[in-house]
Amino acid sequence: MFSIRKKTIRSAQQLGLPEDVLLGMPRIVLRGNTSLTLENHKGILEYTDKRVRLRTSIGTLIISGSALNIVKMGRNDLMMRGRIDEISYETFKKL
Repeated sequence: MFSIRKKTIRSAQQLGLPEDVLLGMPRIVLRGNTSLTLENHKGILEYTDKRVRLRTSIGTLIISGSALNIVKMGRNDLMMRGRIDEISYETFKKL
């Protein structure tokens, strides 16, 4: 018997849809080390000019650097600029 996640992935593949869209997984687009766009975030946990922690469906995303600034934020997406030195996950849930 398939889990809901496996059924969703299988349906996405059959329909030619990206799995991350149906599963609400985060999508990160990094442009060099100065601009980052994140889709499917669940909220901001910490925001300073040196560190940003964001809740996602698979854990807490941490962006570290300097002069970090969120320049655009929507309900599920955001764009930030600054010098990005490191991107990591603090916790990671099994999918």
